[in-house]
Amino acid sequence: MILVKNNLSSMFASGSKSAPARIIKPLRRLSCLVVVLLCGHFCKPLLAAKLDEHRVEDLEYGRALFQFYQGDDFGAITQLMIADERPQMRTRLQTNEARLLLADLYYDYGLYTESQDLFARLLSAEVSDSIQNRIWFNLARLRFEQGHFDQARDLLARITDTLPDSVESERKYLLTNLYLDAGQYAAAADISNRIDSGSMWKTYARYNLAVSRIEDDNYKVGKNLLERIGQMKTTAPEMLALRDRANLSLGLKQLRMNLNQPALESLSRVRLESPLTNEALLATGWARYRLDQFDKALVPWRLLLRRNDVDAATQEAILAIPSGYVELGHEELALKHYEIAANQFETQLKLLDDAIASIESDGLISALREKSLLFDRSSLQRLPPSSDVTPQLYLLLASTEFQREIKRYQELLDLRNSLHYWGTSFPALELMLEERRRAFEQQLPRLQQSTEIEQLELKRAQRDELARRLNAIDANQNYEAYATPEEQEQLERLQRVTRSIEKVGGQRNTSYQQDMLRLLSGLLQYELETDYPARRWKARQQLVHLDRALAEFAYRVNSLGQITERTELNFSFFQQRIDGQSDRIRNLRDRVDQLLLLQEQHINNLAIAEIRRQQQHLVQLRLNARFELAKLYDKLTAEE
Repeated sequence: MILVKNNLSSMFASGSKSAPARIIKPLRRLSCLVVVLLCGHFCKPLLAAKLDEHRVEDLEYGRALFQFYQGDDFGAITQLMIADERPQMRTRLQTNEARLLLADLYYDYGLYTESQDLFARLLSAEVSDSIQNRIWFNLARLRFEQGHFDQARDLLARITDTLPDSVESERKYLLTNLYLDAGQYAAAADISNRIDSGSMWKTYARYNLAVSRIEDDNYKVGKNLLERIGQMKTTAPEMLALRDRANLSLGLKQLRMNLNQPALESLSRVRLESPLTNEALLATGWARYRLDQFDKALVPWRLLLRRNDVDAATQEAILAIPSGYVELGHEELALKHYEIAANQFETQLKLLDDAIASIESDGLISALREKSLLFDRSSLQRLPPSSDVTPQLYLLLASTEFQREIKRYQELLDLRNSLHYWGTSFPALELMLEERRRAFEQQLPRLQQSTEIEQLELKRAQRDELARRLNAIDANQNYEAYATPEEQEQLERLQRVTRSIEKVGGQRNTSYQQDMLRLLSGLLQYELETDYPARRWKARQQLVHLDRALAEFAYRVNSLGQITERTELNFSFFQQRIDGQSDRIRNLRDRVDQLLLLQEQHINNLAIAEIRRQQQHLVQLRLNARFELAKLYDKLTAEE
């Protein structure tokens, strides 16, 4: 539809009031254009609607969804790829949902092969019927995007159950377009009528049906459908834009059929603040012109002159105005305006040459970087870059394709910044690793000293000696071996008393002392024999506790050896990873720098191609202006 304005001046600049042979390109292309625009503008809300239908159970998947809803598709893809490599995502359903989201994001990036491979992997796994049906739908949408309509139709036929409402509406929309491509208008009309009335897909399907019928020379059906869309009551921005496009499409078709008065009615319904206003004003002027209302034809054309002077419709209005003056009999005024038009086109061509030179010297890229436009993903829509080339590129800057390329450039810059941050982090990581290694080496001798193998063997030998002594005591029934220190002291005193009595026994009577010695010795021996079982059990329990302590000591000795070996291996492993990742990041930065240069060249090439297209248009307009100027000079000369 945008290409309409390029054809009008060549048809009407000469002042002819006959119907142009071709005002617009085939309307079937408009249908395809709407499909492409829909894929760019509505895939995300559609996917968001699908994701609202289940609970988020995995943390990594939830993080990816958060980034997705924030508009950070690149971050969401990165998070999903990381999550796929981690074991945290244990829920099979959640894993499949995450992979389905990743495949959709690949699709939005135009990575059709990767998206299709991921869909194929999901189909080969055990997935639920709902996910399988959504996979069939996404594959069909992908095939439709690639132009494989038969395959898309077969894939849609595999869907067995009803999809969620928003997805089901888009499925019927795709079927409508498939039927239209095959020329099956009745089937297309039937399936479009079955789309939910509250869905915008129904309106888009009807629009595509209308332009297809008009292209197929069924004006009445197409007119009725376009009028219904062009007069619908709505406040939604998408529907307002579609309503304007429907009115413009109908008006241009009517203009081409020489239905000038109905064309005026259709064109009058296009909003003044619409992006299609310029085309509508230009067409309105030609409709008035063909109705011989030359003075009224000048009104919308003059209004165009107060709008964007680099817009193609405005440029054609510059050339159309003097043709109106010719019809009104103001040849001198027309002559002056033709001269102004030719000079203005010449000036604009010079400006376009300067714009190309500025783009080739990175003027556009510098303007895009201005005020961090490349780092704020929404600022380009709110604040166009201030540059000499901006007025010539306003259509390109607003296009979906250019916005996509800018987004890719933004993400490459983000990736380069991330790589730079990671690259500068490695010295700090190496310092941290070295400090930990030094601290470990300082603590290791003290730990080894407290848990030496020699000490373990010594303790084990002492334990074995203790066990041998206990066994000997039990074998000999040596009750005195379990005597307490006080009892040991008493035994020693009794032995000293015995030696003293024996020493003086020949000199004096010691019978009383001997009786007392026997009494005390008997009492002490009785006590030792009585407490022997308890004391023996207690000694054995202490031996058990000693065995446990030795086992724990042995475990700590072995653990220290393992920890020491594992820590040294970890230090070596982390050092290798740091060294390897440094080289890898350096290589990745080089690759990203190369990709940035290529992306800058691609953006510049898109801009230059747009300006070249404008130059071709201006060259033709300048040629027409000079031709009309020469013809008018000849006419005035002949009259003289």
